[in-house]
Amino acid sequence: MATKTITQLHRVSFSRWDGSKWNVTNFEPDDLGQETQATINVAPRKSSRSSSVGTTTKPIPGTFDALAGSITIMFGYWKALGQALGTWNEATYAGHNENAGNIVFGDGDLCDDGVPVRVVIQGICDDGSTADVEFTRCYPSIDDDLEIGASDTTEVTIALNPQIYNSTTMANDGYPAYTVKMGDNSTTANKRYNATTGEYADVSES
Repeated sequence: MATKTITQLHRVSFSRWDGSKWNVTNFEPDDLGQETQATINVAPRKSSRSSSVGTTTKPIPGTFDALAGSITIMFGYWKALGQALGTWNEATYAGHNENAGNIVFGDGDLCDDGVPVRVVIQGICDDGSTADVEFTRCYPSIDDDLEIGASDTTEVTIALNPQIYNSTTMANDGYPAYTVKMGDNSTTANKRYNATTGEYADVSES
């Protein structure tokens, strides 16, 4: 397994493409807590060839034996969890506060995949984009128990469920044309992630 755990996160950004712009939800250091960590696995599939002189193994380009990601977050209100899952319904009654609303489970269309989310993970020492990890298409879910009341803040692990890029069905969906990227967004221009717009923008070299 090629599992990598990233601790001391600077930011985790969840963004969905609505056809014209990214709708972004950010978890900043104050939202994440010291125990927050992200785990990723991008192990490739391998082929083996046996002969009289031995067995050789090599990775198969563009394939994944295991493609997985998860993030453990701390949250004080259901809003943060709902936004990460893309299921938050903001309250509309008079006098509601910013955390008022609900998460509704079990109301989905069984024949609809829903809208994927792009996840950008930045470490605490991130200097712009060189330490970024980006999963381009994820369907976040909760796969573990929720422990409410065990501490002042609830901790939960969100499975990111990243999807493998398929050029036949995903080429024009507005999301990047790859599966996962680690490091610089571009090797030909100095770019930095804009957490407000969800875009990578050029950084002035001056």
